[in-house]
Order: sequence, then structure tokens, then C-alpha cells
Amino acid sequence: MSPKHRKVCFSTAHYIVYQPYPGLKLAYHAKRFYVSTRTRYQKIDIIDNEAYGRMLFLDNNVQHTEYDSHIFNEALCEEAKKNHCTRVLVLGGGSGQTAMSLLQSHSTKHVTVVEIDPQVVDCCKKHVRGVGRTFSNSRVRVLFGNAFDYIHFTDETFDAAVIDLTEAPFAVGNYTGTLRQLYEDIKTKCKGQCSQYVGSQVNLSYNRKFRNVLERMSRKHLSNVRFVSTFIPSFGAPHLVMHAGYAT
Repeated sequence: MSPKHRKVCFSTAHYIVYQPYPGLKLAYHAKRFYVSTRTRYQKIDIIDNEAYGRMLFLDNNVQHTEYDSHIFNEALCEEAKKNHCTRVLVLGGGSGQTAMSLLQSHSTKHVTVVEIDPQVVDCCKKHVRGVGRTFSNSRVRVLFGNAFDYIHFTDETFDAAVIDLTEAPFAVGNYTGTLRQLYEDIKTKCKGQCSQYVGSQVNLSYNRKFRNVLERMSRKHLSNVRFVSTFIPSFGAPHLVMHAGYAT
């Protein structure tokens, strides 16, 4: 059979197709759709899946699963918790998972989450277990707006920043300049301490150029930079987290 006559063997009405990088597509069956909507910023889907339970997708990219989110959350938040950071700034994190993980540490006294899309927060509070309780916790404050603008213009200071943004904000415009300013702001307002989700580690990944720039800029502006690889089953590949500034 010629390629042009090949047919997809499933209906996209019942699946969400996630492409972690070119050459691999993962189809997640939606046993039930709780949310399927488009906001001014992105497409939001929350489904139940037989293998991974409740799942959150933004623009068809996996953001959270009930089954293995603890792997991603611990990889991203472990340094802030291990170093007993009291005040933590979360850039992104509208799913509530980063704040939830940080609250597991008794050292965490205050978490500020800066999320651009209010509907992500509303949908997750309603349909993802534990998120409503997390965002109503007295130690958590949620602000809506551009994360880069907030850290640049705020007069507040923090013990660390956790950067839980999708690749999308960095894909627009000059991400070299964006990262330079971000890391300079982290130096002055977060004691130079941060943890950042980088993306897929696969060498043929679409974000390889971004990863190279991120590594160069982080090492130039921050200290004690290291990259940790973690395999996340629902993501289909090892993914990288960058930690900087923490005691080694």
C-alpha cells in the first residue's frame, strides 16, 4: 500500500496525539474528556486515560498525569526543597503541581505562582485532584500575567525560582535575550538560585538549538549549573532539568 493510501487507525475525536519530538507521536486514548477548550493563549484538554489516569495537555503537549507527575515534580523541585528555600517564585505552574510539590517541604513558607492563563488554573482546580486545595493554601499566592515581566519589574525577592514554563514562551522572538534577562533577574531577585524545565534530551529534538543556548546563557550568568536527566514514562523520552546556584 502506498503511503498516501494509509489511514490512521484511530479517531482523533477519542485520542490526543502528542509529539515529543519529530519522528515520534504518542496517542493517548481519552476515556472521557473533562475539558476541551481553546483560550486566547492555548488549547486545554483534560482527559481520563486508562494507563495514566487524569491527564492535562496544553496544545497537545503532556503537562500532567495522575500516574507519573511525581517524577517530573520531584526532578524540578528537589533542589529548592533540599536547600530549605523559604520563599519560592514559580514561573508558570498553572497546573498546580509545582506548588503542590513545594508545599511538601516544611521549609516552604510562601509560594508565588505567576501564570499567564487563568483558565488553566480554573480547569485544573476543578478537574485535577489536589489542585484546588493547593491554590487555596495560605502559603500559596497565584498571580496572573507575563512571568518574565513579573520577575523583571517586581520589588520582591525570593530564595529561589522554579521555571515551569512550556517551550512556547521561549520560541517567540530572541530567546537568547529572553534568557539573558531572566537569569540576570534571578541573580538579583532569587539569590541566583533556580530550577528550570528544559525539555526533551533526545539529540534530534526540535529544541536542541534552544537547549544549547540555554546551557550557554545559564553558565554565563549563573553559578553551579548542572543538568539532570529524568525519564518520564508519559513523556516518552528522557527530559532535562537545569539547576543553578544551589549549594553542591
